[in-house]
Amino acid sequence: MNSKLALWVRASRAPFLGASLIPVLLGAFAAYHKTGSLSVARLLATLAGIALVHLGANLANDYFDYRTGCDTGNPEPTPFSGGSRVIQEGLIPARRIASASAVCFTAGALVGVYLNSAVPGNSLIVIGLLGIAGGLLYTAVPVKLSYRGLGEAVVFLCFGPLLVSGAYLVQTGRLGTYAVAVSLPAGLLVLAILLINEVLDEQWDRKGGKRTLVVALGLGRGYSLFLAAYVSAYVYIGLGIALEVYQPVAALSLVPFLMSIRHLAPGRALLSRENTVNASRLTIRSQALTISLLALSYLL
Repeated sequence: MNSKLALWVRASRAPFLGASLIPVLLGAFAAYHKTGSLSVARLLATLAGIALVHLGANLANDYFDYRTGCDTGNPEPTPFSGGSRVIQEGLIPARRIASASAVCFTAGALVGVYLNSAVPGNSLIVIGLLGIAGGLLYTAVPVKLSYRGLGEAVVFLCFGPLLVSGAYLVQTGRLGTYAVAVSLPAGLLVLAILLINEVLDEQWDRKGGKRTLVVALGLGRGYSLFLAAYVSAYVYIGLGIALEVYQPVAALSLVPFLMSIRHLAPGRALLSRENTVNASRLTIRSQALTISLLALSYLL
């Protein structure tokens, strides 16, 4: 890969786009299950728009965490937490990161306007604006939702109900409780990713004045909250199968849980920083595999 392109991939944390793109597939495929039709063109446009907004949010978070000094004061970044470090290492100027974020948000918004013209009303515009606001205000000064114990709720809503309902709306032209019901495991698993990464950064977030839920609760209870979010996603899927929210074949989406849960026990995951990093890695993989299998279950 071209070194300049690789640098921007690192800065934007593009490898983690699955957290937003896979829930889009869940919403679109759930719509197909309900209606029997799927617009591939609209799906591709939705994926492109969401990818742009997600990249904009990642770049904005890097920029504002640099401005507040939170990431700069963290001497132990991991592949999953602590920011991309491209500003701190002098690889890309902060102003260019901010400009790139604005370009991504603007391009994503334009895709949203195009999609909104294809469905009745302006509900998609509202969903898009909420998503952009959540991505920007997560760390943007002076709001800094993630510094006030509100970032977790934003992440759950943006990566669960908003994404899945938006994708469902694009395909069907309507909203409803069904799309929200389908979306909850997606929100819970991305919330779990956020919480385990907050565990990794707990001491540095505390020193930097970033009052995440893990900082507020303390390391032990914060990790328990992570486990609660993680386990709840799979309990919900089981209940969803029983209540016919999901298809019986969706039981396959429980496999990642069975493969990873023993590695996530506090006595093991908190034994060393290396083990905690591995717990983060497993959670990211679980989210990708689980929601992918859940989405595919609507096509089988």
